[in-house]
Amino acid sequence: MSLRDRKNAVLDGFDPKKDKINGYEGLQEGKYHMVVEQISATKFGQLSVRSQVLEGAEQGQIDFINVGLDETKQNGEPLPDFVIDRNIKTIASLAAVLGIALTDDAWDDIQKMVDEFQAGEGKQFNMDLTLSENKKRPEYPFKSYEFEEIAEDPLEQTAPEIKDEDLPFGNTPAPTDKDMLADMDDDEAPF
Repeated sequence: MSLRDRKNAVLDGFDPKKDKINGYEGLQEGKYHMVVEQISATKFGQLSVRSQVLEGAEQGQIDFINVGLDETKQNGEPLPDFVIDRNIKTIASLAAVLGIALTDDAWDDIQKMVDEFQAGEGKQFNMDLTLSENKKRPEYPFKSYEFEEIAEDPLEQTAPEIKDEDLPFGNTPAPTDKDMLADMDDDEAPF
């Protein structure tokens, strides 16, 4: 793609007088084949799962799944039960599709949860992303996730199994110097 083509693609729908330069679009609603790149804790005490799209038009795009277990908002008001319940289910579902069995202790300590989740780095999963309107901050829509396990890694390239019998001279031991000398006539011997 030429620089001109790239400029045309980037500026399509961009109003330089009104739109923000550094706005992050994020993934659109849809189903994605993902790989976990990194799992960490945010400075707000949330589980943060950085994942990348592996296939399709959005290939290479990054998504951050940030899930908190706080029971109160920043202003001290309680979070609605459905939000806490959804976050618990989101974490449990993602752990299950990544093959992670979280301990009870992990639910009490976000760093312990992060440590246990790190076993999922490099694993693949399918994600169905749904967006809904955020009235207070429309540039950051609410995200809802559904995850699906990938039983076998479709992109994994495994080496074929090679047995000794498949190799040339499969079960024949390698010759030694003594064997080499035994096969030579006295005229051929180097000494």
